[in-house]
Amino acid sequence: MTKSGGTLTRQRVLEAALQLIDQEGLEGFSMRKLGAMLGVEAMSLYNHVESKRALFDGVIELLITQDPYPEQPHATPREELWAFAHAFRDILRAHPHVLPLVATSPLRTPATLVTLDHLLATVQRAQITGVEAIYALQCLVGFIVGHTWIEMGTQSMAGLEPGPNGPMVWQQFPAERYPTLHALLPEIAQWNPDHEFDFGLQALFQSLFE
Repeated sequence: MTKSGGTLTRQRVLEAALQLIDQEGLEGFSMRKLGAMLGVEAMSLYNHVESKRALFDGVIELLITQDPYPEQPHATPREELWAFAHAFRDILRAHPHVLPLVATSPLRTPATLVTLDHLLATVQRAQITGVEAIYALQCLVGFIVGHTWIEMGTQSMAGLEPGPNGPMVWQQFPAERYPTLHALLPEIAQWNPDHEFDFGLQALFQSLFE
């Protein structure tokens, strides 16, 4: 039981861990702080997760299962993976502090392996088989995570102050030395992260499915 009277469960521990990471980033996370948030001693948490590493694996599980990958029997592989890419990106954008964890952690829990198995089956329906199915999925997930990390910038790193954006810096340098960059500055002002994401996803899918 917690001090609030609720029963401590793995699900509650994972939800609180995600909330703490959202608030303080991975750098500010500790099992002691998590225990305090839940009103229990830190050691009590290990009745529900084996280790801090297992806790982080569970946080990734929580993110992935927030929006379960749906069965779409009549959708093409391209349509399914397009929908997955946008749903996964939305989840990562909502929790930018978790991006470094997602980028460096393979899926290791039974619940996340269900999603992985489904994704690989979808890739294989596109006639991408063997180890190339893994390559294809790794490229897709790498693009989603990488683009989102770049887009979110310093929001994913607690304590790192954002600097001026690129165009503000670039226009201070002489146009005669960087003519192509300066010529593109008016176009860069129209940059849209959603359009850029779709552009990159379309380019990747053209290679994989056409």
